[in-house]
Order: sequence, then structure tokens, then C-alpha cells
Amino acid sequence: MINPPVIEVKNVSKVYSGVAAVDDVSFAIQAGEVVGFVGLNGAGKSTTINMLLGFLHPTQGEVYMFGEKVTLPNAATSHQKMGFATGDMALFDGMNGKQYLEFIARSYKTSTNSDTYKKLVAKFEPQLDKKINTLSRGNKQKIALIAAFMSDPEVVVLDEPSSGLDPLMQQHFLDLVREESEKGTTIFMSSHYLNEVIDICSRILLIKNGKLVKDIPTSELEIGAGKLVRVVTKAKVSPPKAAEHIEHEKRIDSYVLQFLYKDKALRLQEWLGSLPHLQDVTISDHTAEAAFEDLYDVEGATNV
Repeated sequence: MINPPVIEVKNVSKVYSGVAAVDDVSFAIQAGEVVGFVGLNGAGKSTTINMLLGFLHPTQGEVYMFGEKVTLPNAATSHQKMGFATGDMALFDGMNGKQYLEFIARSYKTSTNSDTYKKLVAKFEPQLDKKINTLSRGNKQKIALIAAFMSDPEVVVLDEPSSGLDPLMQQHFLDLVREESEKGTTIFMSSHYLNEVIDICSRILLIKNGKLVKDIPTSELEIGAGKLVRVVTKAKVSPPKAAEHIEHEKRIDSYVLQFLYKDKALRLQEWLGSLPHLQDVTISDHTAEAAFEDLYDVEGATNV
């Protein structure tokens, strides 16, 4: 018997003043998956997540958590099995960090004496004795992440979770997600940082203008990134047939050709071997962000 998805979004739309912020979005996430939700600002990521959490009611469609429909009155039931944090999460400013996390612990019937809590505090080193309204954005985010994971939830939903964190804390966050994934925790996260999504997620959902335009394995995006090829020759040469984003540069005594290559490596090798008077060649990985931009433009163009 196949278990139902832990998270299921069915034909969900959210309309404001006649404009669809989210437009007929559907996807499902199985237990233990780590799924990235990516798109530009205003694409519909946060609106989708707020409906998934029960903070917003869909204009149409349905959201299910743990096989039960999420509605505003009973959303708190699923929250007991779930942790969540956002990049601009509203915390209780009048409390200090320790008081806030003790409040969260009571809400989830856990304790700040648990091993999980102690490990999270050791990992993120939050400023617990200062009032939350005096903390920097990064230090507030540390507390929000501890609150999201301290109850050992079955599912964690994160909206721009590493926003405001310094590079070291971002790395600690990635390590935490890997550890939770190994334990079987289901994680659904949006992010502006495509490299961090590629690093820890097995799937990527791509949203543009409120529409889900792609649901792909992370490996497909990595393969699609291609190679950036730069050759210097004594005479001007034509690029191979599969070349994209071609750039030519004329120097005093040489020519520089640069292009993106996504075809078979053997064909590139044969083309390089045919070049007369080759002076220099550089082959590097095309950036993940550039691959995402290519995918976003191509896939989104037919869905606007």
C-alpha cells in the first residue's frame, strides 16, 4: 500500500483584487523528501507556503498535511507535528530569546532541557539573554530556526530560512538540514540561494507569476548548467553547432571565443582538436544561478 503524501497541494489558487498571486498550483511531497521551492520575488512562494500552513485560505483548491485537509480553524492540529520558520518571522519582541524558546517548548510539549534543544543552541550560538527587538536580523533568524527544529518535528516548512545569516551560520543551517534528512524528516523550503537548494534538496519546484512551471530532480538542473568554454586562437574560428550565448573578442594578435556548451563532451573534444593555431583553452562549470535563469526564462515564457 502506498502511503499518502505528507504534503499535498491540489489545484490551489489565491486571488487578490482579481489578480492571481498563486494560480492552479499542484504538487505532492512524500515523507523524508527535501524539496526546494524557488522563484523570483513576487512569484508566489510565500503565499503558497502560508496556505500550506493554514495562515491563508485558498480562493480555490485544497491543501493536505499528513493526509488531512488544512483549514483555518484546525490548522493547529497539523502544526503540532510541524516546525516552520520564515526569513522575516514575527517573534515576541518583548521577550528575550530564552523566554521565547521556552514558550515554544511549552506550545509543543517539549523542553529546553532536551538534547535536541541543547545541540541547536550549540550549533547556532544565539543571543538568548537579549530582548528580541534589540537583535539583528541574523540573530533573530537563529532563534526562529531553533524554534522550528527543537520539537523534533516530522515536517519542517521554511520560507527563506537562511536570510540574514552570515556564511558560517548558513553552513550550519545546511548541515542541520542534512542531519534532519538522514533522520527522515520531511523538509519543504523556499530560498533565494539556488546553490544552497542544489546542495541539500533532491527536487526543485519552480514557480513563476503564480504558476508552477517545473518540477525536476536537482540533478537535472545541475546537468543542465553545462560548461563555459573559452578559447584563444590566432585566427578567428566559428563555434561548434551546440554553442549558446556566444561572445567574440578581437585582440591585437589573437581572437577570443567564449560560449556555453551543453552537448556531449566528445563532440566538444573533437571540435577543439580541429582548431588551427589554438593558443589557450579554459573549460569551467556554468553557474547554477545562470542555469536557473535559463530554465526560468524558457519554461516561464509559455506560462505567463
